[in-house]
Amino acid sequence: MVKTAYIGVILLSMLISQEFVVQPYLQSPTWSTIHILWETDSGSESKVEWGSWPTLGEVATGTSITSYGSNKLHTVQLKGLQTSARYYYRVITGNLTSDIYDFIMPSDPMDEASFKIVAMSDMQRDNSNPNKFEEIVHDGIITYFTDNYFGDLSLDLQMVLVPGDLVDNGLSYSQWANTFFAPAHPLFAHVPVYPVLGNHESDTDYYFDYFHLPENGTEGYEEHWWYTDYSNLRVVGIDSNPGYQLDVQLDWLEDVLDDACYKANIDFVFAQLHHPYKSELWLAGETDYTGEVISRMESFTEECGKPSIHFFGHTHGYSRGQSMDHEHLWVNVATAGGNIDYWGEYAQADYPEFTVSQDEWGFVMVEVQAGDDPGFLMKRISRGNEDQFRDNELRDAVHIRLHNEMPDTPLGIYPSGSGIDPDMIILQANSFIDADGDEIMASHFRLYANCDTLSTPIEDEFINRENWYYYENTQESVEMSILPISPLNGNSAYCWQVRYRDSSLGWSAWSEPMSFETSESQYSDNLLLNPGGESGIDSWTVTEGYMESLEAYVCDGVEPHSGDYYFILGALCNTASYSEAYQEIDLSAYMDCIDQGLAYADYGGYLSDWGGDDHPEMTIAFMDENGNEIDGAEILGTYNAFWTLLSNEIQIPVGTRSIHMILMGTRYAGDDNDSYFDDLFLKVWQDEDCMNTGILGDLNQDDMLNILDIIIMVNIILELDDYESLADMNGDGIMNILDVITLINAILEH
Repeated sequence: MVKTAYIGVILLSMLISQEFVVQPYLQSPTWSTIHILWETDSGSESKVEWGSWPTLGEVATGTSITSYGSNKLHTVQLKGLQTSARYYYRVITGNLTSDIYDFIMPSDPMDEASFKIVAMSDMQRDNSNPNKFEEIVHDGIITYFTDNYFGDLSLDLQMVLVPGDLVDNGLSYSQWANTFFAPAHPLFAHVPVYPVLGNHESDTDYYFDYFHLPENGTEGYEEHWWYTDYSNLRVVGIDSNPGYQLDVQLDWLEDVLDDACYKANIDFVFAQLHHPYKSELWLAGETDYTGEVISRMESFTEECGKPSIHFFGHTHGYSRGQSMDHEHLWVNVATAGGNIDYWGEYAQADYPEFTVSQDEWGFVMVEVQAGDDPGFLMKRISRGNEDQFRDNELRDAVHIRLHNEMPDTPLGIYPSGSGIDPDMIILQANSFIDADGDEIMASHFRLYANCDTLSTPIEDEFINRENWYYYENTQESVEMSILPISPLNGNSAYCWQVRYRDSSLGWSAWSEPMSFETSESQYSDNLLLNPGGESGIDSWTVTEGYMESLEAYVCDGVEPHSGDYYFILGALCNTASYSEAYQEIDLSAYMDCIDQGLAYADYGGYLSDWGGDDHPEMTIAFMDENGNEIDGAEILGTYNAFWTLLSNEIQIPVGTRSIHMILMGTRYAGDDNDSYFDDLFLKVWQDEDCMNTGILGDLNQDDMLNILDIIIMVNIILELDDYESLADMNGDGIMNILDVITLINAILEH
């Protein structure tokens, strides 16, 4: 009897001490079902009381598994639910009963219901700011929706997306409950959460136990990748971690996108994955596999006419960009708690695809409109950073419409015709016009030699209206309808085109090509021999390390800026921490202008590296007739992981007889010295006052007047040669015997 009583006391004690480890949260609703999960420190009972009113009245039971020690993870599926209906529920395990919560079921796609989602990532705990994720949820998301909408979370918000790094260490069981689920409980109890795996999850079983995601991925990879539909939106989850960067996932994605293309009720596709393809704040986090995902989504938007987004994280800051030719947004939705990647902290790059990057905490909210005029409004809501607090401040917004009317085709204004000064050219088109009232987002100019629009353009300039990089808008006051052009060749034919992009990502048609011809230039042609590696490393002298001329991707390199080859100082197939090479350019033909102080050197080229760590640089040195250095010029260099045009112009010092174009590459990280160069140039500009120094009548330009010039003159008069412009010795516009007499007199006087 005593023994029985003792056991009873123990059981009662266990019941009394029973606690929730994870409070209830919602998973994977369909039109008629939803999953409710929770975790307790003991007890296998998995019961949900639910109903259309707070009085509940219905009961559903489910299953439980052992999660850790004696802890139990419970799952109950509610069935037979109605679309768009509100339901109330509470969970029960033994003597544990939760509070009553509510949720609203997804609408029937035929109802064309509009809705809202939140996307945020990288909420893994930062010990310097351990409560930041809780702040994002409570003071951020919940307060924002309370202040700006109905204040009814189940009605206001329909979905939460999390593109990875939910916890700092996925192998640490306690982090899941304490740093992810506990702070987010007031949100996840009312709104379903859809995560994908980040690198910090470590592919752990805890992730797959805690989440009940759609099991429509490739067989054998369930819940690594998946998709779900809500009203007029398809959401796709991708696993971008190294072990799952597989062709089978890309093939599955193509099938899912093809299906969305032909489904009339699907207007948009949003994908989420963890790793960026390009990342302005943290280059080391970039992943080529995401580029493969982007390529497929771009093809989807082009073929189907349905705009798309890929949400990502990994880099701890916000960025928003867009594919250059497609209605596809690139959006980094971090960071919701992880330590911020601040400007200047890591290797960084100003990529042309991105419009804005901010080193701040926050979340992204998207209002998806269905009905007759589908669209979505994406907003970035900021909580600031350690230096500047922001209380749910709107920091970025973009509105994309399915039925977007493209901007009017622009009209070229200048230049056209002949006699265009090649040294000072500004392409100019008419102003942006858009019938549905969008603002201009970008312009795109192309310039072709010989008006060959099927060839590679010699200028291909993409201009964003805004570019928020390193705390400032680098495009401040940039005029979108004009483009200054570097000096062109004299006496040459060109044509150019322009197109405009509106703020809904729609491009106009290209303008009709405008052709023009240049007059004489005060710049020389490019004096460099083999300026882009097309002839190996001919004409270049290596003074230290290695110089290589490689085709695209040889030795894990990159694509050339143009042509088939580019230079590497460093290098890739070989390696040296520092390398240097030069080319000597003879300037004796320009000595008259140089020694009058009337000549300038214009030098530059396209430089790049791989990941923002190594440093390609270039400069020029001025040499006298004895090969001694007189002076040097500014060193041009970049850490950009994309081809970047750098150039400078400087007066050539008196006494200069040659120039050394010097290329340098320094390795600061990794095994290779990724210092890349292509399309290098060196031109000499001469003042008009010293250019026309030839002798009148020197028809063969041998700096002498003699019988040979008379013979040429006679041939010109007899129309046997092509020197008319040089033979009019007396300036009367006629070539005849009087010009011969004038030439003979000039010879006698010379």
